[in-house]
Amino acid sequence: MSALRRWLLVGLIAVLSAAALVGWLRAPQPQTVSPPPAAAVGLEAPPAAPAARAVSPEEREARRFARNDRDDDGLVARGEYLQPRRRSFDRMDVDGSGTIDFDEYSVKQRERFAASDCDASGTLTADEFASTATRRDAPEPDC
Repeated sequence: MSALRRWLLVGLIAVLSAAALVGWLRAPQPQTVSPPPAAAVGLEAPPAAPAARAVSPEEREARRFARNDRDDDGLVARGEYLQPRRRSFDRMDVDGSGTIDFDEYSVKQRERFAASDCDASGTLTADEFASTATRRDAPEPDC
């Protein structure tokens, strides 16, 4: 390639690059359109979220009392106090016999064991056993 052709090619590239740069600089930039204020369109602004405030121990206890006082008579009767425990018992008493046998009592633990026993051997390896922990950061079974 002759020197003249090389210079013409370099010059052409420089001109095209400059034209592209000028075109890019002159291109309209995208405008972000913000919606008009709510008052401008006749709507009320949404209410601000209430700030979280600390609840005193006395207020927390008053709320707990109110949750247990089902008939709002200012007293917690034995039935009202035991009602949440009755629901829990009824969920465990699968056969409705009024008693909870060991199989009903241990159903969640048996399900957890079965889910962790990946090789269905009836025994748990150390890794499988780690997934039976009740803490939140317990690993999931690798099955």
